[in-house]
Formats: sequence, structure tokens, C-alpha cells
Amino acid sequence: MAGEIVYADLNIPAAFSASKSLHPSQHLNIPQCPRWHRIALWLGWAGNIILAAAVIALGVWGQNRGQRMTNGTECNSNLEDSQSCLKPRWYPKPDNNSTEDCGCKLCPAEWLLHKNKCYWVSKESKSWRESHEDCAAKSSEMLVIQDKEEMGYILNITHMNNVWLGLNVTSPERKWTWVDGSMLDETLFQLTGDKEMDSCGMIKKNHTISEICSDVAKWICEKVALK
Repeated sequence: MAGEIVYADLNIPAAFSASKSLHPSQHLNIPQCPRWHRIALWLGWAGNIILAAAVIALGVWGQNRGQRMTNGTECNSNLEDSQSCLKPRWYPKPDNNSTEDCGCKLCPAEWLLHKNKCYWVSKESKSWRESHEDCAAKSSEMLVIQDKEEMGYILNITHMNNVWLGLNVTSPERKWTWVDGSMLDETLFQLTGDKEMDSCGMIKKNHTISEICSDVAKWICEKVALK
């Protein structure tokens, strides 16, 4: 029928209309992260931060330690030389297969490194026997000169001070004897002065002299450098 207006009743389900009145939070059913998951995540981040700080600290420590060891260390990166350093070598009597110029050599703090020896120079003066006892307490011995090159080095570091040698008269034959038991090679140097039973060797300025052991002077202790 043309031109007629048709009216219809719409029956809206009760469930649909009721859903409109629900609180918005009731529509969101998103699961919450358990608390222990969040704690584990924070612990993981904290562990990474601590690890990074430890790596940085170890790097700085290693760099500083390397700088401190520079004064008492000589290193040769040659592989063959480093391997030859593993051969046994006894001090103070070197053999023909000397390895004194190879590998890494270390000295304690405040000791001077020269070739295969470490030297400690005193700042005070004592008698020869007191000096000998001090070197023994440092697990070392008094200065024993082996060649002219070493004597030149010692004269350079003593700065013209009076310094005891590890040399004294110990036998009735009145022979000069080093503290390691070897006899003085008089072609190396000769001591001027008396040679009595209470005589000890001393470097005075750039001369080697005989002096009474009860006199006082500076002293030098020496030990083998670690490789």
C-alpha cells in the first residue's frame, strides 16, 4: 500500500542492555604480570649493572698495576727468548747459556732492576755486620760485583756515597771473600788499605777501599729478578 508508514516494536535483549551499564574495568580482562616476574626482571638489570661496573674496575686496576710494574720490569716479546727463559739458571755462577736478557723480569717495589738482578739501596748508614743482617732479613744478600759493567752500574746509582761491598776478610790467610763464599778476583778491582781480620770492602766515591767493619756506611742488597 503506497504511502503507508509501518511501525514496528524492537525488542532489545536484556543481556545486551545490561552490558552497557557495566563498569569499563569489567570489560578488560587483561592478565596482570605476577610480582615475582617483576622482581626477577629488576634483579637481572641490577646484575648487569654490577657486572659492567666490575669489568670497568678490573680494567682500571690492571692498567694501574701495569704502570706500577714498569719501573721494575723488562719484557721481551720474542717467543724463542721467552721459551729459553724456562731453562734453569743458578745464581751467582752463570753458565754459557745465559738468559739474563730474555723474558719478563720482576723486582719488588723500591728495588732497581738491572739485567737479571734486583738492587735495593739503603738511605741510612750502618756497620758492615748490621748491613749484612738487614739484607738477610730481606731474603737477599749484600752486594756481590761480578764484572766491570756491573761495577759501573753500581757507581752510577750510589751517587758517590760510601757503600759497603759484600766483601770481607774471613780466613787466616787474609783473603778477600764475598758473602756468597767466592774469592775476590783481583783482576776485577783491588782494594787499597789494610787487609786485617776486621777489614771489610767499601766503595768510597769511585774507589774500592778496605775499611774497619765497625765503621758505618750505606749498603746495597741484591737478589735474583723473578722471571
